[in-house]
Amino acid sequence: MHIAGGLYRELCFHPHWDALLGSGGRAARALSRLSPGNIFSCYFERPHEVDTVLSALGVNGSCAFRADPIAFAYFHPLSRPHLQPARSELRKMPPLKIEGRAVLRFGFLEGDAIVNAEKAVYDPQTTGEFPPFFSNGSTAKQLALVLNEQELLSVARIDDVEVAAASILEIHRASCIVVKRGIKGVAVFEPGTASRFIPAFRSTRVFKIGTGDVFSAAFAYYWAELGQDLFTAALSASKQVARYCDNPLAPLEPLASGAHDVREERHPVCEPRTVLLLGAIKTLGQRYSIEEARYSLADLGLTVICPALENVELSHIQVSTVLVLADGIEPDMLSLAHTLVNEGVKCVALAELPQSSDQLTRLVNCETTDDFTTALYLAGWK
Repeated sequence: MHIAGGLYRELCFHPHWDALLGSGGRAARALSRLSPGNIFSCYFERPHEVDTVLSALGVNGSCAFRADPIAFAYFHPLSRPHLQPARSELRKMPPLKIEGRAVLRFGFLEGDAIVNAEKAVYDPQTTGEFPPFFSNGSTAKQLALVLNEQELLSVARIDDVEVAAASILEIHRASCIVVKRGIKGVAVFEPGTASRFIPAFRSTRVFKIGTGDVFSAAFAYYWAELGQDLFTAALSASKQVARYCDNPLAPLEPLASGAHDVREERHPVCEPRTVLLLGAIKTLGQRYSIEEARYSLADLGLTVICPALENVELSHIQVSTVLVLADGIEPDMLSLAHTLVNEGVKCVALAELPQSSDQLTRLVNCETTDDFTTALYLAGWK
């Protein structure tokens, strides 16, 4: 496997994260044990440190010079990252030349990669228009596009995922398209074949930074290098993402035979899910947390009802899950959660302070975590 992608610094305030990875670096490290001979090509601003960086990732490869150090900074893993320097200030470098039987090509901020491969996986890593794989002179006998749902709908200018995928398959001359749909799992499309859907697998915790990179890396390994069929490769990649979420610092390991087997789905099994979001807004921090939770849940495709932020007739609500932000919550909100739990409604609680956990003793069978992102995903999973 030959991987071409960005090597960027990543910072996150909560939980703390400070790593030199980026899409390419993360993919290379993720596959360092599954595909120990993989080669990584990127740009880097400190040529004298290249050997040290590649060694830390557990791979061989090369880094072309770039003029600017590049960093992404997150407040939390679901927040929009701040890019430094701004895109408009980045100086473009000459393209990399990549050859291999199986190649994973990510989009770059500071340059490009011209690929010659038998099987190529292309993850453009951008919203809106992205350059077609073949437009820069790249070649491949088989091409798989990996896009998230927002990227697909944005570039196709179509609101329907299946219609958009059919359009992009033709325009971009791809053999297949894999669409990452976040909490809804993955959809796979091939010309002349019905769409198929794969679930997102649960993990104990959810570290969201880089999950798309790891999916693309694992999919490229299973589809382009091992030759698995499209559905099986995407299914294997989805399982590996759950492993990454639990331990984002560890390279991927082989999957156990039969683990998380699912039947093939011709249509998505995604029930509409409504989350009742309960929490306090007495302080600025509490208000920020509940507003951010409401925004992020909606961004995951969930319907959110939040009595602290809107007038709600609670006697008529029907919800799939109660999400409790426990820090500073009022007793009446806890009583409401307790009532709904007794009626069989799923309950998830975010308790970042020890004393908040003590308040939750009445909520039997409530999943509790101290991590913001994990709480939101637990609320969204069936």
